[in-house]
Order: sequence, then C-alpha cells, then structure tokens
Amino acid sequence: MSRPATITDRQILTAARTVFLEKGIRATTAEVARTAGIAEGSIFKRFRTKAELFRAAMAPTFDEPAWLESLVRRMGKGDVRTVLAEVGLEAVEFFRTLLPLLMMSWSNPEPGSCATLEQPHPPALRGLQRVSEFFAAEMATGRLRPHDPQILSRVFLGSIQNFVFFELLQKAQNRAPMPADIFLRGLVQLLWEGAQPTAPRRRKSAP
Repeated sequence: MSRPATITDRQILTAARTVFLEKGIRATTAEVARTAGIAEGSIFKRFRTKAELFRAAMAPTFDEPAWLESLVRRMGKGDVRTVLAEVGLEAVEFFRTLLPLLMMSWSNPEPGSCATLEQPHPPALRGLQRVSEFFAAEMATGRLRPHDPQILSRVFLGSIQNFVFFELLQKAQNRAPMPADIFLRGLVQLLWEGAQPTAPRRRKSAP
C-alpha cells in the first residue's frame, strides 16, 4: 500500500481560510480538518491552538502582487489608459481575495494580528509608493499632465478597493454588482480627463 502524501502547511492554511471565511471564528478545527482531508490531530502538530491557526490562515499575503509588478514593467509602454484598465482588473482580483481576509482578521482581533501594519515600511504603503512611481514616471515623460502622483495613486487604489467592498455588500444582498471591466473603463476615463497631457499652444504668427 502506497504511503499517503504529506499535507503541507499551505494546504492546511488554505482549508482553514476557506472554513473561517465561511463560518467565522466560531468554525472548529474539526471542520478545518475535514475540509483538508486530514485528522484533526495533524493540525495541532503544526499549530498549537485554533487562535494560532486562525492568525496564520487569515494573515493577508503582502508579498508584492503580480499586478504591481506588471504596472512597474509597463511604465512608459503602450497606451496609459489601456495599461491602467488592464492592471486595474488584476488589482480587482487581488483585492477580492485580500479584503475579506482583512475584514475577517480585523473583526476578530488576536494578539499580533496587526503586526504587518506596524512594520517600518508596511506593505500597503509600499504598494501606494509603487503606484505613485508609475504615475510620476508617466508624468516625467509627458504622457500625463504634471500633478501630485500620490493623489492619483490614492484615487486609483482607493476606488478599486471601494468597488470590491461594495461588490461584497451587493453580493451579500443578492444584488448584481457592476461588472469590473465597466467600472475600470469609467474610472480610467475619469482619471484621464483630469490627467491627460495638454496640447502645446501654437504661437500666433506675426502680422
């Protein structure tokens, strides 16, 4: 008889995240074990308590996401509006995963649950800086009108997070949310109207 494959911490945490997001902190480790397809005792060999498992499962993944890397790679390339709309859709998918984790974690605070935000350079602020760098680079090349890049970044990121938040609320009320692509096209067009470069004025010819 072949020996069963060893389950990884990541698989346990994925199962725990699914269960906690569905049932909240009241979910049991037995339910997590059933979802993971393992014995409950296997969980406690990796995590001493349910609270420790909850913290590990609900901790947001703040590694630099793919959409941020994509935005940086595309500085100065292609149409600015197309880049923002396409990368914005990737950001929507990212925040669809991240926001429920943050909401669940903050509504069930545990010791150390905010440690990530207390770092010298919190990931969220690093993300804001990277988006600001994109806007600053596009302004430097004349592809966007000079403006405060951080304000544009806050409008762009804040709007996407707001969209995902209301999408969660609407789905909870069985209401159809606005399609993400329509939202992104509208958001980018609104930003573009305020930040598009102005055409140089023509000098009047001497009489």
